[in-house]
Amino acid sequence: MQINNKRRFGVVAAVSAAAIALGSFGAAGAAVADPSGAPTYRALAGVGSDTTQDLNNGLSSVILDNAGTALALGSYNATGSATIKTKATGPTFNRPNGSGNGVAALKAAKTSTAFGGVTLSPTDVQFARSSSAASFVPNGRYSYIPLALDAVTYAKNPAGAAPSNIPLGTSTGQDTDGDGILDLTLRNIYTRNATTTLETSTNAVYTVGNQASGAQIVPFIPQSGSGTRSFWQTTVGGSFGSIVSDNANTVQEHDGTITTTVTNAIVPFSIAQYVAQGNSSVLQSEYGVSVSDRREGAVLGQVNGIAPVVSDALNTAFPIARPVFTVVEYAELATNAELASAFQGDTAKAYTATRPGSSSALVITDFGFGDLAGGVTVNGVTYEPGDTTSYRVN
Repeated sequence: MQINNKRRFGVVAAVSAAAIALGSFGAAGAAVADPSGAPTYRALAGVGSDTTQDLNNGLSSVILDNAGTALALGSYNATGSATIKTKATGPTFNRPNGSGNGVAALKAAKTSTAFGGVTLSPTDVQFARSSSAASFVPNGRYSYIPLALDAVTYAKNPAGAAPSNIPLGTSTGQDTDGDGILDLTLRNIYTRNATTTLETSTNAVYTVGNQASGAQIVPFIPQSGSGTRSFWQTTVGGSFGSIVSDNANTVQEHDGTITTTVTNAIVPFSIAQYVAQGNSSVLQSEYGVSVSDRREGAVLGQVNGIAPVVSDALNTAFPIARPVFTVVEYAELATNAELASAFQGDTAKAYTATRPGSSSALVITDFGFGDLAGGVTVNGVTYEPGDTTSYRVN
């Protein structure tokens, strides 16, 4: 997946599970997974993606409303209490877990329909967090606004049998030498329907299977509704094989716990999330944002021999990259000045917000993501921060 950064791409990252030091950059007030402190209910309420929840919590801790007197963003994590309440006079409704559910809640609010059995109103949700794209249509009702750049690789137990470098592969069923044994690739791993032997380019063999098979590689996927799950599914070929079925092999996204209970597990993991989790104590101290470190000793794998990071920065040649988005109702940008100033245009608050006590360190990069400023090209598409018109859905 080709990535071309026209300007700056700063990400602090690490491949090991060791904590990553950001250094000291000025303390902020306390905050937790959901909005706390004054005001309890913010002008802009957002729900959805696990991947970008910590970044949005960081933005929520520094972005003020247009009057400059109160925090403007209220971002509700993907997990936590079963229900949330986003407005003083609004209903209590099921917490949306993942990009798909976040977008569904946004659409329910804007159409005054039910989400999880509770009817929402247009004021209940202003934006959704999404780590995956959609099938875009011209002039769609909702706008997927590029927020930042991420990349995804697989995480594994360092003592597990899965190799530390696995090619993506060019197609499912790839068998380069034609010997009837398929190549060991991520595409082949995630599309198998039974325990299968795969081979590397040097003819080393690995078995791939479900959790009960005793295989050397046991592929897991994030929970239903996860944007990372959708992105990974598209990346590996469009559908998962039955060895990664929903019945047995799903986990909460960006959580390495499964690699401690299933030593040979591999699971997709956002590099940006991995970085933020490694910096949890520093981010808590400096932003007042509670980031749950769920890596559990898991390490990130290389893909196509390319490391996720180079010199403590996200490797711009990494083959599995993606933009992450803020989803809004397009028409509301014209009527809600707070929404527009937060997300519309490349100088909007979300893309220019800086670390407390700094005039230059972006919140986006402190939380492990890449800055889209100047445009970043992924797979032939150039994504500009705050572009509200190019990526629309109904």
